[in-house]
Amino acid sequence: KMIMDDIFGVKNFRNEIVWCYPPGGKAPKYGFHRKHDIILYYSKGDKPRFNHQLRHLTDAQIKKFSKSDKDGRKYKEYRGKTRTYLDDMEGSPVPCWWTDIPSLGQTISKERKGYPTQKPLNLLKRIIKASSNEGDVVLDPFCGCGTAVVAAKMLKRQFVGIDISLFAVETVTCDRLIMDAGIAEEDIKIKGIPHELDAARFLAKEDPFAFETFAVEACHPGMVGNKVQRGDGGVDGKGMLLHPVKEKGEKKKVILAQVKAGKPKPGDVRDFATSIRDTKGAIAGVFITLEKNWWTDEMRIIAYRQGTFKHEYSVNEYPRLRHWHIGQFYYKTQHLRLPHLPEMANPLSGKEMVIKQTGFLNRQYGK
Repeated sequence: KMIMDDIFGVKNFRNEIVWCYPPGGKAPKYGFHRKHDIILYYSKGDKPRFNHQLRHLTDAQIKKFSKSDKDGRKYKEYRGKTRTYLDDMEGSPVPCWWTDIPSLGQTISKERKGYPTQKPLNLLKRIIKASSNEGDVVLDPFCGCGTAVVAAKMLKRQFVGIDISLFAVETVTCDRLIMDAGIAEEDIKIKGIPHELDAARFLAKEDPFAFETFAVEACHPGMVGNKVQRGDGGVDGKGMLLHPVKEKGEKKKVILAQVKAGKPKPGDVRDFATSIRDTKGAIAGVFITLEKNWWTDEMRIIAYRQGTFKHEYSVNEYPRLRHWHIGQFYYKTQHLRLPHLPEMANPLSGKEMVIKQTGFLNRQYGK
């Protein structure tokens, strides 16, 4: 709220909305069971656009219409003077306490994409309908799995969605816009993803952390970059194998990724090899460079000495440490574009990932 006060101004704070839902799962060990979220409502100025929303009358509200006129119409009176007819009521005004929209955890819903912060479509529809009209522009600067932009499209608004995750934008949000909102694939405009190697070089120079996230997720649809910049011990992202590998009584399925926007040294590769060995559950790793020729013979030897692993579901042997460079993201042939890895799990659902052979912007992601 302090940040929003700074952005919009304290005077433009309108409401604190409490979105209530029954608690799900086990009660936390330390603390109270979570039963609501807080939505902060701000406006741009003194006279905001606001459309009052109505909800269905409750049984208790309907019972108050206990009288009938000569035509049989139900009504209630206020102080014996003002009549209000039940059939004239479109609903009751929605207050700042919302109890009529269940969370996704309460329902078996096809909406669920497995995204950790996903909200119900009806929740975003109410917010958008209340604060905009048809044709207005809806901005979601952290669009995640795309609920807000899908709701905006369904309500005939224009929209802009932003997310640092290539997977979130190119896979989840685009697929939802196509499948749920009926937008043709060619009508979805994606900006900000480096469309060529020179653009990737520029991103690496201007915003190294954004480049790291892009590089990890460009490498393979099953890989996800770190969400925040931190001391990561040389690990910038990871993915999970669909089927774990059994080694010395331990099941391993983690694939690590390290990104070097600048020219790496052989010692960087050795350190990454150590991270693979020391990380619990890790079986292999991908060392990502901006330029192809940065992977030297000495680095190849270091990677080769890490050996290979074999999956029980495959006759292939896979290197424990391999190289991948950004230029491969722009290859049209799938076997050249993706690193040699066993089947990867979908980062959201953990289920099988079908890799599609398409153009690079809507490329290899599937269900």
